[in-house]
Amino acid sequence: MQNIEEWLNSEEIKKIQKKPIIELLTKEFFRDPFRRLYYDPKAFYSPADGVVLYAYPRLGPKEKLVEVKGKKFTVQDLLHDEDYKYDSLVIGVFMTILDVHVNRMPNNGYIVETRETPFIYTHNTSMYFFEQELFEKLNINPDKLKYLFQNEKLVSTIYSPDIKGRYYIVQIADKDVNCIVNWGEGDFLQQGERLGMIRWGSQVDLVIPITEKSPKYKILVKKFDHVKAGLDKLVRIKK
Repeated sequence: MQNIEEWLNSEEIKKIQKKPIIELLTKEFFRDPFRRLYYDPKAFYSPADGVVLYAYPRLGPKEKLVEVKGKKFTVQDLLHDEDYKYDSLVIGVFMTILDVHVNRMPNNGYIVETRETPFIYTHNTSMYFFEQELFEKLNINPDKLKYLFQNEKLVSTIYSPDIKGRYYIVQIADKDVNCIVNWGEGDFLQQGERLGMIRWGSQVDLVIPITEKSPKYKILVKKFDHVKAGLDKLVRIKK
């Protein structure tokens, strides 16, 4: 795991940044490098490569994740579910144009359901200006996160035997996304297995409901950390 500045200055990323934009948007964007995966049933690994935008150990369903120009964005908004009632652990990972865009399972689980939420207006909002400020100023500007409200999302509900309960993966599309491609609905996927992919830019959030029967959780990352799917642990399960 690295912070964003270390990641941007790494040899791997410097090499990618030097390539022509057409190659970056085609060959490099769709890369899926060989990756040694690790198995730990007492942990949730990152579902995506990217920069941690927020990491809340416990948040009420109507408490704000972020505030965008005076309007709060809640866990209910994220899951597109006004009836969602649980306090939750929530971690958001922003996948930049330089990241691998293959998403992976954070923990063993059955894909119980996937549901796509509509975007609010006639098209999705671009994440470009948020990403530009993130790269140039190493700053997370909440006023440029309006895509959280407007863009379409794919919400996957997963039942994990390791926690004896459900957790959620939320994939958020960018303006130029043609599709969110997932597979495995109704199947059991092991920790680290490929879950799907979002084309072009995107964000992936991990939501773990906290109930009376839940184990204890400890977040292992912080804002501005750069994480990799299937390699970096986001959460420790404390049984």
